[in-house]
Amino acid sequence: MATHSSSTGESFSMPTTSTTSSASSDRHRFNSWALLFLFSTLALTAHETDDSNANAGANKLVTAVSSITLIISAIGSIAHLGFSGLLSSMFVGTLIEGLLALIALALWAGCLPVVMDPRKGLAQMYVGKQSDEVIDYQPIISNANLYFCSWGAAICVLSVFAQYVRERLGGSSRGGSGMGYTNLWYLLGLASVVVVIEGMRFKNQVCVIDGGAETATCGRNTYGLVTGIIGLIVSVIISLFSSFGKDSALVTTVSSFLCAILYTICAGLLTFDKGPATYVGNQYLAAWSGFFLSFAIFGSVVKEFMGVAGGPTSGASANNDGEEDEENEMDTI
Repeated sequence: MATHSSSTGESFSMPTTSTTSSASSDRHRFNSWALLFLFSTLALTAHETDDSNANAGANKLVTAVSSITLIISAIGSIAHLGFSGLLSSMFVGTLIEGLLALIALALWAGCLPVVMDPRKGLAQMYVGKQSDEVIDYQPIISNANLYFCSWGAAICVLSVFAQYVRERLGGSSRGGSGMGYTNLWYLLGLASVVVVIEGMRFKNQVCVIDGGAETATCGRNTYGLVTGIIGLIVSVIISLFSSFGKDSALVTTVSSFLCAILYTICAGLLTFDKGPATYVGNQYLAAWSGFFLSFAIFGSVVKEFMGVAGGPTSGASANNDGEEDEENEMDTI
């Protein structure tokens, strides 16, 4: 009887876990689709109501991308709400959802650098604090609504795509030590991309100008570039393995610790004293985002690796122990 009870319990436990995981993934994707709709609407409004925009080509691009992603996210949100069974069955978890998420991601990946280019003056602009013969140009936020809403839209569409890919690859059902940190690794990758892009932009637009920045400032910018490249490579590799459910607790711990050390130094060099990002802008926020995300991943993984956090692995272990105790009691009876 004990054997029959155990086998019966096992046959029903796995589908329940899989169904719960799928439902949770769909709920999170609905939240991301809905937030993408909100941020796309706000970004479009912020851009269209800004009278200072003079670049016609950039204006058309921002308007087009915001409008298209607004429509795509509206479809995604309605499909996940389940008002139309036909739309939900055709969209949720299918290749259509993945394709639309990829299109939205590609649109914002192409649009975001244009919006954030200080020379175009859409969301950022260059200012200088002249001292002696050095002007010390740095980018600052000029249109806060467009700036933050554009980043919000980009992060939301990245979240949608990451969750979709993980579900399609079966990472959510197979588990893995870092199954709860895939989105954090994607965000760390995004922060690293921004550090690299802004570092290259500062190098090519400011450091090449006579008196544009001090030698020490350009040197610190170079360290930020190296950190961003390493952070990007590490986060892409770990998030890819995590999506497949093949990640290792030890490798994830070491990788997150490496990123934490690099970004601690990076944030200090870029945002203090003679750093190229002492004003609030992309490089400033990306450096500190990399710092906090690295430590968030490292701290969480260490707790799970040491068995402090009651994650999915420990929960499954507890359930198995409970089943074994029950079997022992039945055998004793």
